[in-house]
Amino acid sequence: MSSIEEKLWEYIDGTCTPAEREAIDQLITCDEHYRHKYQELLAFNQEMATDMELDEPPMAFTYHVMETVRTEYATQHPLKTRVNKSLIGVIGGFFIVSIIAMLVLVLASLDWSAGGQFASNSTHLPDFKNLIGGTTLKIFLFFDTILLLYLADRLLHNGILHKQA
Repeated sequence: MSSIEEKLWEYIDGTCTPAEREAIDQLITCDEHYRHKYQELLAFNQEMATDMELDEPPMAFTYHVMETVRTEYATQHPLKTRVNKSLIGVIGGFFIVSIIAMLVLVLASLDWSAGGQFASNSTHLPDFKNLIGGTTLKIFLFFDTILLLYLADRLLHNGILHKQA
């Protein structure tokens, strides 16, 4: 496309600046070549605007296009069906550490000097009233708070990603 045609199309479409518009007006008025090209492009523009009917595509075409888009999206973003193994490992590790800690507490409170004789009063369980209060409770609540924040972060992250998709 020549620069004359580009200028005239901008003039016809109304996308040129007012200064360019005045310059093109003067060119159309003075120059026969510009006037002829302007009349030709204006006639073409009017013909395209009035005579051209837009055909609507058939429903089968629309259905096939939408199915293609859906299958492409499904292949690009596969469903998450795997279990996060590191999360399972963290949970399992927490329970193993908890069981070992309880086992150590029970074994530490046993009276090993009984020498194979069964003594009903020789085994003392830890004082749970003192164990639940104080530092142990604070550590437990701290750990639970961190787990809760991690869980909330994962839920929000997954929820936001699914809403955007």
